[in-house]
Amino acid sequence: MRRPAAAALLSGAVLAGGLLAGCGSDDADAGSPLDVSLDGFVAAAERPTPATLCDPDPADPAATPPGLPAAPGSPDAAFLQSASTTVEGYLWRTEDADAAEVVLAEATTAARACTWTTVVGGAPGTPGSQEQQAEAWSSGDWAGTRIVRTVAGSEQVDRRLVARGAVVLLVVLRADGDDPALLTPADDYLTAVTERLG
Repeated sequence: MRRPAAAALLSGAVLAGGLLAGCGSDDADAGSPLDVSLDGFVAAAERPTPATLCDPDPADPAATPPGLPAAPGSPDAAFLQSASTTVEGYLWRTEDADAAEVVLAEATTAARACTWTTVVGGAPGTPGSQEQQAEAWSSGDWAGTRIVRTVAGSEQVDRRLVARGAVVLLVVLRADGDDPALLTPADDYLTAVTERLG
């Protein structure tokens, strides 16, 4: 899998004025809700917190993808990997459920800029062609925005920015291959985090 080189996490500086706040030390004794296990996965190296909702359109390299809404501070984070897949989880606690809804509303609006198709060889689905689709998404206790980028024949990136009560969660799954079944660990991860949150 073509994974970015592990990089140092961003410095402790937190952007002020955002709706999202980093998880406090009060949760330390109970452990993180992200401390979950998935069959076939092991702990992976840390990555920097994403700065954007999605990937840029390769046909328009000058365009900047929309950023995460409400300039979040440092989240609680966890990283897992298997032979062909990585799962990243980033969790913030907002002031209340209303604040989380504002974050999701901003994300839903911004994600409209994430939909694009770049055709290679004359038709969608040709090996190497790419597309990225954004849509509203919900399942069980979670609701929000889902953005999936597919490179035909080689890889997928599935991002879900969702909320449950005052908790906002970003799950990023990267898989080698374009079979939609490869994205199911994201659902398993959300289920496991739900159980941890209680």
